[in-house]
Amino acid sequence: MFFENITVNDVIRLGVSKMKNKINPYFFGQEDTFITSRYLTFFSLNLPYDFNNQIYFNSKITKNEYKKILNIFEKRINKRIPTHYLTNECWFGPLNTKFYVNDNVYIPRSPIVNYLKELIKDKKIILDMCCGSGALGIIAGLLKDDCLIEMSDIDSKALKVAQKNVDNYKLNNRIKCIKSNLFKNIKKKYDLIIAVPPQISEEEYKNNCVESSYEPKNAYIANDNGFYFIKEIMDKAPLYLNKNGILIMETGIRLSKNVKEKYKNLNIKWYKFNGKDCILKYVY
Repeated sequence: MFFENITVNDVIRLGVSKMKNKINPYFFGQEDTFITSRYLTFFSLNLPYDFNNQIYFNSKITKNEYKKILNIFEKRINKRIPTHYLTNECWFGPLNTKFYVNDNVYIPRSPIVNYLKELIKDKKIILDMCCGSGALGIIAGLLKDDCLIEMSDIDSKALKVAQKNVDNYKLNNRIKCIKSNLFKNIKKKYDLIIAVPPQISEEEYKNNCVESSYEPKNAYIANDNGFYFIKEIMDKAPLYLNKNGILIMETGIRLSKNVKEKYKNLNIKWYKFNGKDCILKYVY
C-alpha cells in the first residue's frame, strides 16, 4: 500500500517542492522552505522540535496524518496564511522565546529585539507601546528580572494575546497590560520606552504581499503618509521619560528621513536594518 511506505522525510520533501516559488517567506515563515516544511510537518504530527533525531524523520506516517499535513501545506501555499497563524506560535528573540499569536496581532519581528539586552541594562521601569503580542516587553522582562514593565495597545484583542503571553511566562507580578491610544492612559514616567507604531501609508499597504493581509490592518497604517504616530510619540515621549530616559522606536527605512528632517536639532542615534537607518534611539 502507498501509505505503508511514506515517511516524515518524504512529506517534508513534498512540502519543499510545493512551496517553491509560491509563498512569500519574508517574515511569515523561514527564508528556507525546507525549514518551514519541516516545522509544519513536525507541528502537524505533534512531534517535539528535535530536528537532530533521525528517528522522527525516518518514521512512517498514516493516511490520516498525511492528509493533516497536506491540509496545513494547502493553507500556507494556496491561501498564503502566514506560518505563525497556522500554528499560533512564534519563536522570537535572543532567547528563542515562544509566543502565542493569532491574527489579532502583528507577527513579532521588530529588529529592536537585537538591541534589547544592551538597552535594558540599567533600566528599572519600561513601557512597551503598541505592544501587540507583547513580545518585546516580555523578552525585556525575561532578560532582566528586576525591572517593571507596562505594555500598552489601543486594541483590546491584541491586549488579550499579550496578557496570555504574560500569563504563560508567569510575569504578572512584573508586567501589566494597559489599553491606551498612545499616551492617553499612561500615567507614569519610564526609564525606557519601546515603540513599534504603525508606519506605512494606505498606498504602501496596497502593495504588501498577500501574507501581510492576514495581519491587523491597524498595525500597519498611519495618517500623514505613515508619519503620524511616529511624530506623536517623538513629541510626547519627553513627558513620560525619567531623566536620561531612552526612547527606542522603529521608524522604518523610508520615514527615518522624515525624522532626520523634522528633528534635525536632536542628537538621535540610528540602528540599521538591511544596512539602512531604521530604528531611532534618543536619550532625553
